[in-house]
Amino acid sequence: MDRIEFIVSSLKLPDSYSFLNLALLRRSSWKGIALLMALFLIGGSVPRSLPTRAQIIKSAVDLPDFNFFAWELNALGSAVFGDESPLKDGLEEDAQVGLVRAYFERATLISEKEVELDGLVSEEATATTGDAESETVQVTDQAKQWEGPAGDYTSVPGRGMMIEEARLELAGLRRRQSADRSLVEAILQNQIREEIREADLGLLGFVWPPVQFAFIEPPLKLTVSPRDRISTLHSRVLQADYDPVTLEESEHTIEAHTGLSAHISQIGGMAVFPAMVVESSSLKWVLETVAHEWAHHYLFLFPLGLRYASSDEATTINETVAEIVGVEIGERVWRRLYDTSAPSADPAAGSNDDMPCACSTADLWALTYEMEQSRWERYGRPLAFDFRREMRETRLHVDRLLKAGHVETAETYMEGRRRYFVAQGYPLRVLNQAYFAFNGNYGTGAASSNPIGPMLEQLREESDSLAHFFGQVRWFTSMADLEKALQANGE
Repeated sequence: MDRIEFIVSSLKLPDSYSFLNLALLRRSSWKGIALLMALFLIGGSVPRSLPTRAQIIKSAVDLPDFNFFAWELNALGSAVFGDESPLKDGLEEDAQVGLVRAYFERATLISEKEVELDGLVSEEATATTGDAESETVQVTDQAKQWEGPAGDYTSVPGRGMMIEEARLELAGLRRRQSADRSLVEAILQNQIREEIREADLGLLGFVWPPVQFAFIEPPLKLTVSPRDRISTLHSRVLQADYDPVTLEESEHTIEAHTGLSAHISQIGGMAVFPAMVVESSSLKWVLETVAHEWAHHYLFLFPLGLRYASSDEATTINETVAEIVGVEIGERVWRRLYDTSAPSADPAAGSNDDMPCACSTADLWALTYEMEQSRWERYGRPLAFDFRREMRETRLHVDRLLKAGHVETAETYMEGRRRYFVAQGYPLRVLNQAYFAFNGNYGTGAASSNPIGPMLEQLREESDSLAHFFGQVRWFTSMADLEKALQANGE
């Protein structure tokens, strides 16, 4: 008796079930096995669970994720197996300052030469295609001398030679910049480390973690927010490849597929180790950014840094603390070594101690605006455009509209404000909920509307020193800790 016969006989079925004969059972068994095998083999075509929101967003972005593992391997390899410190032979402080100044002056020249070259190439393309609108093209001062009586730039002799000369000059500047880069990085690291030590921000008298950064083009940051409120639902770091057209297409695709708000932005630095910092022509900004990223490295050793991404609140506290520390340390280095302007006779002249108390961020900014407006009205002139004031006003109004449930009205308002900023010389590509979700993490910034920024600034003002402030906030885990610290100071 085979296995199937044994099973049927053991069931002791009544005669009424005689239709379950062995032949039918055998055929049914083999059909069942064949069906299971077929389903297994074509499993790829069987409907699976719906893709997650993260998968939808990732598939909508053309750029791959930034490879942090490869970056760290390369950076650590250079630190361990690379050449000795470029400062090993020693340089006098004046010589170091001179090298840094020359480096950033060259960065400015590179930026200007890039603009000039873009203009020459644009003019050449217009002339080659015979664009009917070529008469409206703005030419560089070098090209203007060749302008014909009818504004015809197609007859400019030697434009190709001008382009080639600009390219060669730009390449030479970049080679010199590359040759000096590691030395300038080492000098700035030492200068910032010394200021951190003087401020007593290290551990047991040592500056730890060490100040380490590299000039690179940092990756891009994708932020996704709900449309009915400003909050970070999803974020990812993308490979550095800034192309406004591609980024805008990715943002629109995400919004169409998820119904959320998306924004992809360039960032000034990242607190990986070594920190990534944009090679800007602004030395003061670089000093502040390097110190800002070091503050993040330090905080990762304490509860505040460990809870960085646990909530929007924790992220904002982290970023605001790093901003306060970074700006103060960068400012100290700048004043000690690079600022050539005359020092102020009264350091407290710019303080706002006499300003009436404001209980919220909205009250504070409204009060500031009113004071400035009244000051300008005395002279019969409108208040001059101020990006921080206008952006803060925009954020506060958007918050009010979203809280009232007027999502589409808020989006229409933001687009109108974006065009206004562009008209004022601030070329914002996107202004939406995701823009505010990303930029609002910096509590002292214009795009923030929560009270964390003013509260932390108040705590810094009430602290005996920057070290005292930093020593307090590193143990914070929530806004409640910040409120307790302020309350304790007031007692």
